[in-house]
Amino acid sequence: FLIIPATIGVIFASSAPRQLAVGWVAGTLTSAVGLAASFAMDLPTGAAMVCAFGGALALAGILKYVLRADRFALRTAMVAARWIGAAVIALSAIQLAVAPRQDQPLFDMLEYAAPPLRSLYFSKVESATYRDSDEYAERHRLAAEQLIELERRRRTEGEALDDLEVRRISSFLKSYGEMRKGEQFVMGEVRARARERIRWGASLSLLALALLLAPLSWGRPWSRSAA
Repeated sequence: FLIIPATIGVIFASSAPRQLAVGWVAGTLTSAVGLAASFAMDLPTGAAMVCAFGGALALAGILKYVLRADRFALRTAMVAARWIGAAVIALSAIQLAVAPRQDQPLFDMLEYAAPPLRSLYFSKVESATYRDSDEYAERHRLAAEQLIELERRRRTEGEALDDLEVRRISSFLKSYGEMRKGEQFVMGEVRARARERIRWGASLSLLALALLLAPLSWGRPWSRSAA
């Protein structure tokens, strides 16, 4: 947590005071992002912080390269990025058309980042069903966590649990787990049916977007004479 901010400071500054200032700013912002991601996504704090600092170092390296690269290199990188984006979108469109009920990584990632996107293709009934199942699944998760915390607290305080209490807690935890899985199954089924319903229109729209994004004049950026 100290080496990476210091490295970022060395990358972007030449004098020691500026390196220290850049390092402090980078470290503070990265720590804030890591903690926010940990709380928002329910991730382990240590792992989230490690990923955040690793991502910050990678972004710093990319930004330094972009700032120092010439116009030809930047244009080539932009063309490559557009081709990659177009390929990802096109493959997602094909997968949605062929197998709408299977996992859709692009859709899942976008919906995880922005849950309101589901309202674009969910009907009112589907939205209500999905929302209710999500709320019940969260209730079951919280109830299970409360039981686990109660058991942990009693063991920490030295209170012995007899066999009957242990069996009851285990039974409740199993029941909450099964009920949560049931609600998650309902959520997955609602999402799969909605995607199956809109697969052709959505797939054609995504393919059109991929064509617009793809740089069809691929050969030009590779020629310095054309720059």
